[in-house]
Amino acid sequence: MYCFMLHFAPYSAFSIIALVICFALVCIFEFVNGFHDTANAVATVIYTRSLRPRTAVIWSGCMNFVGVLLGGISVAYGLVELLPADVLSPPNGDPAVPMLISLFGTALAWNLFTWWFGIPNSSSHCVIGALIGIAIGDALLHTRDLGNSVDWSQIWKILRALAISPLLGLVGAGGLYFIIKHLVHDPELYQPPQGDKPTRGWVRGLLILTCTGVSFSHGSNDGQKSIGLIMLTIIGILPATFALASDSTPRIPHVAEYATSAAPLIEQYDHDGLRDEAIAAVGRLSRTDAAHVVPSVLRADMYEVVAGLKVTCPPEMSPF
Repeated sequence: MYCFMLHFAPYSAFSIIALVICFALVCIFEFVNGFHDTANAVATVIYTRSLRPRTAVIWSGCMNFVGVLLGGISVAYGLVELLPADVLSPPNGDPAVPMLISLFGTALAWNLFTWWFGIPNSSSHCVIGALIGIAIGDALLHTRDLGNSVDWSQIWKILRALAISPLLGLVGAGGLYFIIKHLVHDPELYQPPQGDKPTRGWVRGLLILTCTGVSFSHGSNDGQKSIGLIMLTIIGILPATFALASDSTPRIPHVAEYATSAAPLIEQYDHDGLRDEAIAAVGRLSRTDAAHVVPSVLRADMYEVVAGLKVTCPPEMSPF
């Protein structure tokens, strides 16, 4: 396995190929995502003959694109922050291939499955669930405490939004429909379209306006998901270029001091195998020589020690 991962050295042929494949998967995912979400925005204007189907889809796609351009990247950062740093960028310098395979495999499979069977689906829920599953799986794989190894505050913040949005839609749409029914008494407005006859001009304009707004909002929020997936890809495959601050001031001379102060806390670790690994890492760090340091080895040892400290002491007491 180690020899295989060596092929993924930064800017090697394998890394570039993996990067291209992952970018292609992001594009495929967004293409499949369009099967579901664009239909939500254009359904009313097509059903009421307010726009021709081809015109409606093209218009919705353009508004989605504008939404992505103007919507910022806060949602993309929210996705990236769901993963622990050692999953996003493995400490030994290897690319985060398992993370990327798990994420893209799950997201694409679920989107295709729901599209094939005609099941309404939110790809955002799928991607976020996959990221949470990866974070929890990594903690269980290394027998770490879930409370400290997973950023639950970030997870709960996103899950709350996902849980509240359907309720807000239900209450808002139901209340607005109730108000319109009591204020607008024209029975023709509540009848299904007849043949190819379009709706009234003002209703048609209102439907096109709502289609435009939904498409723009979808791009400004949901479109950032693909930006987040691209960020995860370049950070996971080329962490030295896109994840690490190469211009930061090295603090290697202090590593030995920090490692020595961490040793008594690591001794309290109640998992024999992982405690021994962390103690061995402490020993190597305490003998760190700034002139002969190997960055990937140093980083791996520091992650090992920090993982142990997460279990044995609160963050404010950690020397790292």
